[in-house]
Amino acid sequence: MQIVRRHGYANKVVACVLLFVFLIMACGLPAHAEIENVETTPSRIPLSSLEETIDSYVATHEKNTAAVSIVTIKNGETIYSKAYGYADIEQQRKADSSTVFEWGSVTKLLVWTSVMQLVEQGKLDLHTNIQEYLPKGFLKKLEYDAPITLLDLMNHQAGWEDRMLELWYLSENQVMDLGETLQKFEPRQIYEPRSVFAYSNYGVAMAAYIVEVQSGQPFYEYVNEHIFKPLDMKETTIHPSHQDRPDLVLRRDQIQGYTANAELIPKTKVYMNIYPAGGAMGTAEDAAKFLAALMPINRGNLLFKNKETLNEMLSTSLYYDGTSIPRIAHGFIEVEYWTPALEHGGNTLGFSNKLIFDPKSNFGLVVMTNQFEEEVYCFGLVQKLFGDNYSTSSVTSGNDGYYLTTRRSGSGFTKLYSILLLKKYSTFDLSNFTNVVEKDGVVEKVSFTYNDYVRVSSSTMIWIIASLIALAIAIVFNLRAVIGYFIRLCFYRLKKWERPGTGFDKYHVAINIAGLAFLLNTTVLAMRALSLNASYSSLRIHLIFNLIYVILALAYLVLLIYKLWKISYSKKRKVVYIMTGVSAFLFATFIVGWDLYF
Repeated sequence: MQIVRRHGYANKVVACVLLFVFLIMACGLPAHAEIENVETTPSRIPLSSLEETIDSYVATHEKNTAAVSIVTIKNGETIYSKAYGYADIEQQRKADSSTVFEWGSVTKLLVWTSVMQLVEQGKLDLHTNIQEYLPKGFLKKLEYDAPITLLDLMNHQAGWEDRMLELWYLSENQVMDLGETLQKFEPRQIYEPRSVFAYSNYGVAMAAYIVEVQSGQPFYEYVNEHIFKPLDMKETTIHPSHQDRPDLVLRRDQIQGYTANAELIPKTKVYMNIYPAGGAMGTAEDAAKFLAALMPINRGNLLFKNKETLNEMLSTSLYYDGTSIPRIAHGFIEVEYWTPALEHGGNTLGFSNKLIFDPKSNFGLVVMTNQFEEEVYCFGLVQKLFGDNYSTSSVTSGNDGYYLTTRRSGSGFTKLYSILLLKKYSTFDLSNFTNVVEKDGVVEKVSFTYNDYVRVSSSTMIWIIASLIALAIAIVFNLRAVIGYFIRLCFYRLKKWERPGTGFDKYHVAINIAGLAFLLNTTVLAMRALSLNASYSSLRIHLIFNLIYVILALAYLVLLIYKLWKISYSKKRKVVYIMTGVSAFLFATFIVGWDLYF
């Protein structure tokens, strides 16, 4: 009887435990379902706490913030819009929803949207040689026979060098017709098409000009009619001088540009000669309308008649070399955060921006700031809402070396600036790139989101180092000769030495003074080339002087050889004259080798 009671008691305990577990599961299931139904950002932040999260983030970085306008979108609808900070710190003018920001390279998305609209209409084909759409003989500096297509322009694979001069104008009156600009400032093709990713403003502007040719409208008129008007974007302009919207110009004048540390940058208002690559300006909320229309949801076909066209635009058009990792989606940059996202950033002299969205969840973000090369919001906030972006690559040992960006000048005197772009990467550094291309155990190219770096060969590095050493030797010889001349001149005036600069000595003195002038001239050239209003025509005088110096150096060398053959000088005098000849020869070689004459 006692045993039966014990069994009955045990059964009751088991029943109670099972009932408790059942109740826990019953309560937990709805809770779990409720969590799953909570809408979040791609980084799993609930949308209900989005404003609190952004407010807290901005407050943390308030010290180094000028102005930032932030808009978030979900399923094509704005769910959050707020401006922080000051459009003009000095005047204590606060930023708000009406503040006008420069788009920078985000403008490029307007070009690619326009191209896809014409592709949809059958007026353009992404795989056709662009020369079939251009006037005959339009491009004159192509170095390779391989055709360039519109898809190559979208993927930044046309192979053009980057230009440093005449990107900006300080006066609206200097802005030229787009086609005229493209012909006047055609860059050289320094890579074979599709061999490297070399970000190209020129390539984007070329695509915009093709839109002009095929549509019969100036590009800015096309965008106004086919993008801004359907999307009711009344607070944005892409006119090259912005004169179609004087109200926006006035509001642009009320915002200043600052550094990343919120220090004022004077004179940030400029005009871009190839404006489709970065000339738009407007409010963040207007930019959000454009981004919302690119989301793959039913928005009444605002930009494209067929949803398939938008799907094609948002599909991958370029992968990282030798991988299945997406890189470009018809002009969009593809980035793997916690979820795959499409984005494009933009920078001008005093503004930084980013448009980004996740096509799967249809969550989008617009960030616009009035700070040059700003990263706290354009990168930090993006990662806050989309998750970290960190990828590694497998690299074999022993790959330390120098690498050069593919976005560079490859001809003319500005190619000397490529020395400043050289970067030395260790094997560990290389492993942090998104993609690494190796051949026979040697890294040939590394890539990250917006750029490729190619390995500089040993012979090229020897040439660069030898050039710099030769330049240093020439400077030492030149300064020694010039200083020596003035010392001799001082002693002559004290009537202790014979008069310097007589006979052949006068040629020796003249070429050394010309060498010193070359150094000063080149220094001024480098400084002026970096100024906003630098133009090739204004710098041509410096290049002409360098060419004249080459001629003078050759004349001196010929005369020196003749004099040494005909006249017997003292050993000391011979050494001095020969050192000057070496200096002149090295200066001339440096000018020719680094294209400092054109």
